[in-house]
Amino acid sequence: MIPKTIKYFIFFALFFIQFSCSIKTNSPDKKSEVRFDIEFTNKFDMRKPGFTGGDGTYSVELPDGRTVWMFGDTFIGEVTDELTREKTNPMYIRNCFVVQDDDEMKTLHKGNLEDFISMAVPKEVEFGTKSELDVWFWPGDGIVHNNRLKVFMSKFHQANEGMWGFEFLESVLIEYSLPELNEVSKTEIPYSMQSGIHFGHALFQGEDFIYIYGLRDQKPYVARAKTTNLLNDWEFYTGTSWDADISKIQPMLDLNGSEQFSVFKFKNSYILLTQLGSFSKKVCSLIGKTPYGPWIDRQVLFETPINYNNEDLFTYNALAHPQFTNSDGLLVSYNTNSFNLEDHFKNAGIYKPRFVRVPIDLLFGKKRH
Repeated sequence: MIPKTIKYFIFFALFFIQFSCSIKTNSPDKKSEVRFDIEFTNKFDMRKPGFTGGDGTYSVELPDGRTVWMFGDTFIGEVTDELTREKTNPMYIRNCFVVQDDDEMKTLHKGNLEDFISMAVPKEVEFGTKSELDVWFWPGDGIVHNNRLKVFMSKFHQANEGMWGFEFLESVLIEYSLPELNEVSKTEIPYSMQSGIHFGHALFQGEDFIYIYGLRDQKPYVARAKTTNLLNDWEFYTGTSWDADISKIQPMLDLNGSEQFSVFKFKNSYILLTQLGSFSKKVCSLIGKTPYGPWIDRQVLFETPINYNNEDLFTYNALAHPQFTNSDGLLVSYNTNSFNLEDHFKNAGIYKPRFVRVPIDLLFGKKRH
């Protein structure tokens, strides 16, 4: 047994390492520095049964004031005082929700905690013809619409062996009742199958239209549907106008972005926030007069730090959480992962969301005032 004093020393040493890394930013002004949000990061340092690590990190504010966080591959199980993770069978599930209610964080997935079944599973898994090793959902963005939580899920299957052997199949919209968050329906989105675009990786809800964003070959695209009917009669942005013919869709801008990104409104401007693709550490923003651009004034906000001395680690898919904006700025999350699966059992601190605050002035820059 390790004495408690040594356990505490190890814990605080790891804690210090995690937040002592500097964040590279283009701002020369100390007041406009990007800073770690330790409070939010610590919310997901969960040791009790339930979520102990995951990526994705989408968030949706619910009408009753709660926030539902949606994660992709998720570790469920025990973490020791030394931050090692016990192996389970299966080792992880494909997705889960974590509901934040003030300071309480509650993990949701199908069955009981010990059942290790994802919150959302494809029909093949429901009917028992395949397992989640073969086919699964990774969450995209979500909105509250017509008193239901509606979440876009990307369906993948294991096409080849290895960590990168997965292949995108289609986008699926899953609806959940409120406030219970029970699954109500699943609907396949045919447009993703027709185009290969991973629709639903970002959403923006306007007055007349819901804008549904996606990526193909690292380029961002956008479709829109009337707020009265999210599932039908989509129109696709051609670069200059909207057309019902999906074959005419064009990227919103020439940008090699990450799979997951955010579009939101601040005052009279629209902001697109994305981490650049190909494992870049750079997180950038662009400004638009509409939810589909034209996107201008691209700038790098910060570079995501690697919090441990490990060459196998990488960061990806930064997302904005504008409902938590405060005087310190916009809340932004990013994910950390390793090319070596065993790292996640040796150090449970790697695979978890990390949060920073981006000052609003930095988002807009001096020339935008």
